[in-house]
Amino acid sequence: MASLNFDEAAHLLRRMGFGGPPEELEFLTTLGREGAVDALINYTQTDNSALDDLIAQSFDFSNPDIFERFNRGELQRWWMTRMVYSKRPFEEKMTLFWHNHFATAANKVDDRFMFVQNLKLRAQALDRFDNLLLTVSQDPAMLIWLDGIVNVRGKPNENFARELQELFTMGIKDVVTGEANYTEQDVQEIARAFTGWKFFFNRGTRDPFNYPFLVNPAEHDELPKTVYGQTANFTGQDIISIVSNKRATGRFLVYKFFNFFVYPLDTANAADRSTIEKFADVYFASNHSIKELARAIFVSDEFFSERARFALVKTPVELVVGAVRMLGARYNPGDYNPRTSSNILAQIVSFLGQELFNPPDVAGWRLQLGWINTSWLLNRYTFADFLTISRTADLNAPGVWIPHDQIKRYTKANVKKTVRNFLSVLGPLPVDASVNLALRNYLQTGDDGNPVTFVKDDLTVDKKVRGLVHLMMSLSEFQLN
Repeated sequence: MASLNFDEAAHLLRRMGFGGPPEELEFLTTLGREGAVDALINYTQTDNSALDDLIAQSFDFSNPDIFERFNRGELQRWWMTRMVYSKRPFEEKMTLFWHNHFATAANKVDDRFMFVQNLKLRAQALDRFDNLLLTVSQDPAMLIWLDGIVNVRGKPNENFARELQELFTMGIKDVVTGEANYTEQDVQEIARAFTGWKFFFNRGTRDPFNYPFLVNPAEHDELPKTVYGQTANFTGQDIISIVSNKRATGRFLVYKFFNFFVYPLDTANAADRSTIEKFADVYFASNHSIKELARAIFVSDEFFSERARFALVKTPVELVVGAVRMLGARYNPGDYNPRTSSNILAQIVSFLGQELFNPPDVAGWRLQLGWINTSWLLNRYTFADFLTISRTADLNAPGVWIPHDQIKRYTKANVKKTVRNFLSVLGPLPVDASVNLALRNYLQTGDDGNPVTFVKDDLTVDKKVRGLVHLMMSLSEFQLN
């Protein structure tokens, strides 16, 4: 079993989750590389009852027709609460990955259907890809989002058939060979295979989130279709199986996984194409298991390579949730009464360009430098300031803050150790000597610009050390994952 040092544990937890406090990283190091990955990926074995209790106390989704208690803002508050407090961070991270992969949006889809889809993405996040794809395809959110419910015999709607191939499975061109994966005729014929797909919406049912899938025989095209050169009376379910078994799909999923979890792949580079092939083999050898593919990637040397370290720009969710989890900040979501709840974290994430449950279009959010522009970068600095200056005397008040004792806990007796410790807590961040010196000088400079002696007292901790955390969170290194 390969060993796992502190830096590697931090890298692993940031990617498979959102980062965590030093003691959580120390624990992972004791498990070794494979043991740590298994502990995170086998999350169904992890007790999450504390989160379940918090969710039960803070939310009331019993009747989605009560707008005050069930709306997009409440969904966002619910998911941010989950990501901050879940003991199963990889479960939430995979849900986020699939939310961006199968990007449906609340600007067209009713909130109740977005909620149901989110539950299904979480429940089947590590299932066989075929099963997940079929579930998503038959789910109300996708049927509405890509017009499946108006796709009928004689008037096929091609939206889903096109995105199924272009965005959800193979891509327009094979990411290894560069060859076209499908033709326009394939799009048209596949659209016919999915005609008549509907869902049943019964407001009188006991479960307000149960929308059974059905195929309306009167609207389904039963005639033969020619897909990828083969002719048969293909159904939509047949197409899901066929496309999930395409070599191009295995390659495309590896490409998407790397770009989200490891590092951006260059398909013009032969070594990167070999990497895609290596992990696509895992996809097929494991019968399309997402779990086995993910495990192979996270224990690999590629994942722990220097190329992967800080190679990704943090998404707004990773930035915000990561800061809260790493620093041990407190987030009290409050309850379902709008006057006694706080949705501040979801609002900040939107402020940084990522509105949960509402990605910009069917292609999802643009990763990497898509998160950085002159406005959003300044917003990241504003978040750093907001979090570090947030304090409260009422520990039961809704909102987010960093307790004084938490800042004090990481503050050391001298400047050098204090800077080193906070850089470790927030990364560890690989800053150069000049940045390190500037941070140390900050702690030893008074408001009037004159040198002061650093003393670990409450005033210094509350003012200068909070300022130090703000500066570190504004570093370019902290924007990277």
